[in-house]
Amino acid sequence: MTNGPRGMPAPPPREEDDADSHVRFVYAALLFATVGGFALAVWLPVQAALGHVGLSWVALAQVHGHLQVIGFAGLFVLGVATKLAPRFGGGHLVRPRLVDAAFWCAVAGLLARALGQPLATQMPFAALMMAGALLELTGTALFATSIALTLWPSIVRGAPHALLMTAGMVWLVVQALLGAIWLGQIAGGDTNVLRHDRDILLVTLQFYGFLLCVFSGVGLRSFPSFFGMPQPSLRLGRAAFVLLQGGLLLWLGGGLLMTLGVEAGRPTDAGQVLVGAAILALVSAFGWWRRETRLAVASQPLAWPLRATLVMLTLTGLLLGTTGVDAFVRDEVVLTVRADAVRHVFALGVITLGIVTMAQLILPEFASERLVHPPKKWRGVALGSLLVAAVVLRGFVPLSGVDATVRSWSMAGGGGLGLTAVAAFGVLFHRARRTHVAYLKRVAAWRTRALPTTDDSPPARRDAPPL
Repeated sequence: MTNGPRGMPAPPPREEDDADSHVRFVYAALLFATVGGFALAVWLPVQAALGHVGLSWVALAQVHGHLQVIGFAGLFVLGVATKLAPRFGGGHLVRPRLVDAAFWCAVAGLLARALGQPLATQMPFAALMMAGALLELTGTALFATSIALTLWPSIVRGAPHALLMTAGMVWLVVQALLGAIWLGQIAGGDTNVLRHDRDILLVTLQFYGFLLCVFSGVGLRSFPSFFGMPQPSLRLGRAAFVLLQGGLLLWLGGGLLMTLGVEAGRPTDAGQVLVGAAILALVSAFGWWRRETRLAVASQPLAWPLRATLVMLTLTGLLLGTTGVDAFVRDEVVLTVRADAVRHVFALGVITLGIVTMAQLILPEFASERLVHPPKKWRGVALGSLLVAAVVLRGFVPLSGVDATVRSWSMAGGGGLGLTAVAAFGVLFHRARRTHVAYLKRVAAWRTRALPTTDDSPPARRDAPPL
């Protein structure tokens, strides 16, 4: 170990790296969101409204979904997991080098998939698409291994939050494996589009297997304390875990049978109903309806978007349950338009709004910002309002049964609002990052001045560093 200023031991390099382990994930996620996912979320509906829809449009729509779910939300969630998993597991990030490799595999894989699939009818681009799928599979497996090992002490105790987060990582690997297999089957053929049933199944596993499980695991540890609720019992947490995993297994099993041409609408519908019920069981422990919050004074303005996030999660559970029951009674699969609308409620209202809000509560960059110059109170409300409006335009308007053209223009408007909110958040994160780095340098300089030069020198004055 090397020595720091005035003979003090310097922190191990690996610990310094771990402190910033999330930063590259966040920047990469924001880049994929603004340049790829949300930009396509505006362009594709406009093209649909103008009647310019073909196989190339469908291929880009599948790329858009993948960039949003895995590129934006996925990378962001994985980055934050490197900060939270050690706290939840009671130790340090295990095998951090696996996370390093996973990050580069994921970024390279996402770029290769996005560039390769639209032109995958040509062999060089088909090979690029397949390389991307294999890189993503490798990256997800490496990351899941590190997180599972980190959470292992809590997993052994049966802690629901650890079980949910680990299950999310498993589902991430499962969808990557299926995606690699199915993309391999179309590589070099006469199409660059995944079959609709396969694509929908992958998106389902990404949303409700990966993102929902990780979000729920974090929520079980965080949300009750925010709203003055007692920590949920192990029985409730484990019951919700079993209900959610059972629903996902039914949903996956029915979906796989349908890709083989077997009618399996009712198992799929039943799985969706169970997932909706699990969400409602989890929400019952969060307490978002309570007036009081235990957020610090500087974080109080984020209470409104945090409540909005959990309201959207509640609505997602209700929509999944009611549409699933309706389809089960009718013995048919949930209509594509309805399923897509519910996914947009979840994607924008829960995941995107949750990312924008929770990041400001838990990331160290925003904590330093609150110390140096507390943000304006309207910031959380403004970002929350943009994203709630986007949910209405991309989720609830399509659910109302409007015609295809109105639905397309509404979705384009919602995509524009989402792009605006995420781009603004990106600027805020970059600014907070600069503030955080400058603040840490001032703290380090103060500590250096405050330390005595020799063992017998008088104690230095220990004032707080200037903010």
